[in-house]
Amino acid sequence: MFIFFLLLALHRDSPRDRAVLVYPKFGRVFYTSHQHALQEAIAQRYDTRVHEQIATDDALFALDVDGAKLLVLSAHGDPFSMYFAGRNERSLDSTDRQRLETFFARLDPEATIVLQSCHTGRGFAHLVKEAAGPTRHVIAARGEIPRDGLTIDSLSPLDVTIQCDDDGKRWDCTLKL
Repeated sequence: MFIFFLLLALHRDSPRDRAVLVYPKFGRVFYTSHQHALQEAIAQRYDTRVHEQIATDDALFALDVDGAKLLVLSAHGDPFSMYFAGRNERSLDSTDRQRLETFFARLDPEATIVLQSCHTGRGFAHLVKEAAGPTRHVIAARGEIPRDGLTIDSLSPLDVTIQCDDDGKRWDCTLKL
């Protein structure tokens, strides 16, 4: 019986995996009750840090992601980039490849990176996967994500489904690399 209580105490005191969630400087769609519910669900399993109003690649790369098992990057996007500051100013694209490699190297080797951004699954997610390395996982959307389009299917291991809405038609647009 003593061993049971010892194991229970050790489990309760063991550190939880880290999650880092990043939200852009612009875009009300990222500051909704749905996003708040996602944050709460993730916080049930992870020691969660939420960074809001991130606008530049410099601000993103300065964040503490050391050892994180989950990184969620939320921003507007297209097939080639992500926009944290405004729709006319790319924050992350192929010119950031080297910095992305260094940034992702700070994550847990088995980390999951979620690009909560429209259309990044059509190209940019492949660059992120290459920069992240073979043991890290990347999840992105191949279409346009509505405000309630990301659903957590499992917290451990993390698995999500992304439902896109293109011209009023909802479909599973999840890309998993």
